[in-house]
Amino acid sequence: MKLKNLILLALFVFNPAVVFAIQDSSSPLLYGGLTEKEVYSLGNYAEDIQTAGASVDVITLDDIKNQGSPVLSQLLNQAAGLTVQTESSIGSPSSIRMRGTDRVRFTLDGIRMDRPSMTSPGMDLQYLLSDDLERIEVIRGPQGNVGGVNASGGLIALQTRRGRGPLSIEMGSEMGSYSTFKERFAVMGGDEKKDFYMGLTWLKSAGGMDTSNLGRIYNNGYNNLSVVTNTGVRVLGGKAEIRDIFRFSRARKDIGIGFHNDWPYGIYQAPDGNYGTNTDVMNVLSFDHTPNEVYNYNTKFGIYHNQSNNYIFPDHINSDPTMESFSRIGSTRLNFMTQHNLNYHDWNTFSVGYNLETEFIDSKSSTINFGMQDINNFTGSTIQNDVFVNDSINIKDKLFIRGGARLVNNSAYGTYVLPNASAALVLPTFKIAGAKTKFRGSWGQSVNTPTLYQRFARMRLMGYDMIPNPNLEAEKMTGWDVGIEQSFFDDKLKFDFGYFNNDYRDYINFEYGVASYMYTNIDSARIQGYEARMTWTPNEKFKTVVNYTYTDSEDKTTGMDLAACPQNRLNTTLYWTPHAKFNTFVSVEAASSRAMSSAANAVRTPGYVDVRIGANVELFSIKDAHVYLKAMIYNLLDQRISMYRSGDVQYYAPGIQFMAGIFVKYNLPEKENI
Repeated sequence: MKLKNLILLALFVFNPAVVFAIQDSSSPLLYGGLTEKEVYSLGNYAEDIQTAGASVDVITLDDIKNQGSPVLSQLLNQAAGLTVQTESSIGSPSSIRMRGTDRVRFTLDGIRMDRPSMTSPGMDLQYLLSDDLERIEVIRGPQGNVGGVNASGGLIALQTRRGRGPLSIEMGSEMGSYSTFKERFAVMGGDEKKDFYMGLTWLKSAGGMDTSNLGRIYNNGYNNLSVVTNTGVRVLGGKAEIRDIFRFSRARKDIGIGFHNDWPYGIYQAPDGNYGTNTDVMNVLSFDHTPNEVYNYNTKFGIYHNQSNNYIFPDHINSDPTMESFSRIGSTRLNFMTQHNLNYHDWNTFSVGYNLETEFIDSKSSTINFGMQDINNFTGSTIQNDVFVNDSINIKDKLFIRGGARLVNNSAYGTYVLPNASAALVLPTFKIAGAKTKFRGSWGQSVNTPTLYQRFARMRLMGYDMIPNPNLEAEKMTGWDVGIEQSFFDDKLKFDFGYFNNDYRDYINFEYGVASYMYTNIDSARIQGYEARMTWTPNEKFKTVVNYTYTDSEDKTTGMDLAACPQNRLNTTLYWTPHAKFNTFVSVEAASSRAMSSAANAVRTPGYVDVRIGANVELFSIKDAHVYLKAMIYNLLDQRISMYRSGDVQYYAPGIQFMAGIFVKYNLPEKENI
């Protein structure tokens, strides 16, 4: 039996899904119970955002509930400096860029989430639903010290939802345009000793892809079933916690687009039957212990397995009616990490940690052209060991300094040292009561290692070759940023303005040939820009956030823009809760055009404006059961939004869309608390 199969078998046999639970907000352990004014992922312990030298955003559980979108990309698009690119409709390939680069570190409950089998760094956002998330932290700028490799653009840390209070049940049923349905069931609860959460979500859609030359593509459906459990228990007199988080998802996407022999410049609507599947299995087992006020530590073991299959069947549009292809890519990552923190009073926290990562990839592709079969198999693996130190110093609650370094040893790319430093100076604003001025700055270095797919993949798809590049070098980056934050009325009104600059060596780029493509290194590239942010929360009923980002990117070899990076991006979200039984939101997202490659003749997608509105209203309640009506409208302006283009063909997101349904929450009486 292969190693990955043994690992998956052990995962299901030994998954302790009925034993483990959560901490309350008063505990210094773990990641739970934080407010939107706190951040965890800067140092892997809770701290005040106001003292951070980096630029930070937090998307809370209330934000996720209020927006109610099952698609994670719509939530992330509301953060500053983030740009999500999707080919079209629900389930279509999506990628994310932070400050212009897709070198973004993703973690889920502390474990690295991006796949070794991906064509580029980052994460396939289309397969992760947002319903089971409790918190999203966005940290911009190089985070190579605590975050590790592939964090030059920044870090996005996701946290799985957990149970609190008496046993409660949530059920929802929604329907929308393009035959979209979402069914959801969740049960949760917790007390001082234990808690659990289990969620089951089924999302189905007919798609809605549109193209500039074919119109609506009807065989573009998406089907996703996701199961999540989060359980834990406190031990050692409440000073320690054991937690286990398990995730499984199975998704299918119909592939409604085919290519002529002159691909990528000619596409056609493929016949029914072409499809791709994606399976994700993830488990995180953690132990956190605080023996005393001076010392605490945590240990995590994680496994993440993914398998993607694609099936392209014969049709009679191409000149070769026998042409068909099949591809399978499987990848597995094992993660072990531990961090130990020493706290000296309130002014110093010193951390030391260790991280071990092993990655495996196993793939096969088969293509038939004019009756001749072409089979390609490839495998690859890497082992990485990291050791890091980090020190945070608080000087009289006004000056906050952080510094440290990570030593990385990768079996394929050698050894690197990644230093990081940041500082924040927080002062009362001169003669203005309830106002503070914060000056912040950070500097760091990071390394982005190529994915195993980029190094080892050799695949043929409809006559077009993916050529591996085993000589691909790791990408090195040095970045810095500075900013000023001004708050008024005890943080009810805040303004933030900053400048960032990132310089890359051996930048990994996507290069097209006449009948093939491969990944190559660019000698140098640069990304710089400005960020502005305004947050206004006058009371508990109203909250609005406005973000603007200007990004100037350059391939220093060609002098052209880097791919998929819009120069101007604006987004704003307004939440309003006029009554305890009613809340609503409005979000606006606007972006300028972007190039699809860094070539001199690169095609560009046009700019767009996307407006979404939604509301939740409690219809009635019967004893401890509450029934809500949820409704949302997407792309309210009904624009032909294009984020992806291939040659002369543009791919458009669906037009105006809606989702509406019933949501039920039932709470057991407090006396029956678990």
